[in-house]
Amino acid sequence: MGSSAKSGEYNTKNINLRHIQLVTERPVEQFLLRLFLRDADMRSLCIVSPFISSMADCRFSLADLRRKIEQERICTYIITRQPEEEYQVEAITVLLGSPWIEVRYNPFVHAKVYVAMSRREADSFGLFGSGNLTAASFQRNIEVAMMLYGDGLGRTLLHELNYWANGQLRTLRESTLVQRITAERK
Repeated sequence: MGSSAKSGEYNTKNINLRHIQLVTERPVEQFLLRLFLRDADMRSLCIVSPFISSMADCRFSLADLRRKIEQERICTYIITRQPEEEYQVEAITVLLGSPWIEVRYNPFVHAKVYVAMSRREADSFGLFGSGNLTAASFQRNIEVAMMLYGDGLGRTLLHELNYWANGQLRTLRESTLVQRITAERK
């Protein structure tokens, strides 16, 4: 074993980390910032968050997100818990009625996952960590997450994350369909 291994240092020469990034400041806002400001042709969006609020006082509100989804015709899949609090009911009300948004309730969901898949794979990105899609996550909670970018090693991890959220979690028996996508897909 070399001296660097004894001292606790890691050899990262063969690991390309530019496609994976630790985000410690407002990670969910960073995801939405990338979604709103990048000019990429998004084909799908998957949001897994036990708690969702309208985020009316945030840089990006849920209503802004719905408008973007509808304007750009992005098939969007949302998995959350059934709303119990008034703020949750208000948020779901914003989402319901959009022909581009599928909503499913799963009482056991605790994961927080956000995946934006683009027609051009290198423009795809995702986030997984501690942040819910709520104003508290944006404004005061201390959150941490990993951002994945759709290139190199990040592409492989992003596909795995998308498969887990959109394929496995979405289709569990416990993930009850509330609203399906009714618009024609891109």
